[in-house]
Amino acid sequence: MKLKATIILAVLFTAFLTNAQEENKKNNISPSKGSFSFEVDFLPFSNSGPINLNAFRGRYFLSDKLVLNLNFNFDSKKQHYESPSSYQNYLVFDTEDGRFTVFGLGSGLEYHFLPESRISPYIGVNATYEMKRSSYESIDHVYNSYPVSGVIQRKTEVENAWPGMMIIGIDQFGNPVYSYMSDERAYNSIKANVVLGADIYIIKHLYMGFELGMGLDSKNYKEVVIKVDGNLDTKYPKASDLTFGLNFNNALRLGIWF
Repeated sequence: MKLKATIILAVLFTAFLTNAQEENKKNNISPSKGSFSFEVDFLPFSNSGPINLNAFRGRYFLSDKLVLNLNFNFDSKKQHYESPSSYQNYLVFDTEDGRFTVFGLGSGLEYHFLPESRISPYIGVNATYEMKRSSYESIDHVYNSYPVSGVIQRKTEVENAWPGMMIIGIDQFGNPVYSYMSDERAYNSIKANVVLGADIYIIKHLYMGFELGMGLDSKNYKEVVIKVDGNLDTKYPKASDLTFGLNFNNALRLGIWF
């Protein structure tokens, strides 16, 4: 009985795929040689919104099966904080300003196994260059008792990173000493991946997809320079990081083709 049910399901599934392919051929629901596509990341449960406008991908179909893609991503953040402090009847405002910019550009090739199907699996290779620029500036106030009592202003500038603001000690005047390590640290990165994915054509000119990759990510972190009141305070040398493994885009790919 179980064998009979399995055979019936297999026949029905085969008939469904055959019908879908015939419908695709008739209605031209998937792209072919000479077509273009454009896609974005789709995150339906994200707090920031369902569409991620920081990353885009364009594709050109060199043939029904061979596809050239071009990837672009951009992200930028700037934050400003003000906090009041009181020192013996003095009210002052400490400020913090941090900003970073990320830019990436990549390209790759895809080979699609079922170009005339609603579900089109593919294998591909891609390479991406990405760079990040980062800076930070703060103005804080401390009470100085020597040689003259009063509140003084101190300006801290960090190049190529944001401070972690982790207290690592107290100086001789009782002021906290912070560690400015690697938050939002600037870098240059080169990534190379072998990818497996699939496109699912919903209606004509509209599709969704997903992708899983395995490859290398080489990051070279820039030197971090910290200045206090214009004078060099600390330097953290360049560093590098090389990773290899699986990477998965947790967003669905939402695209149109024409």
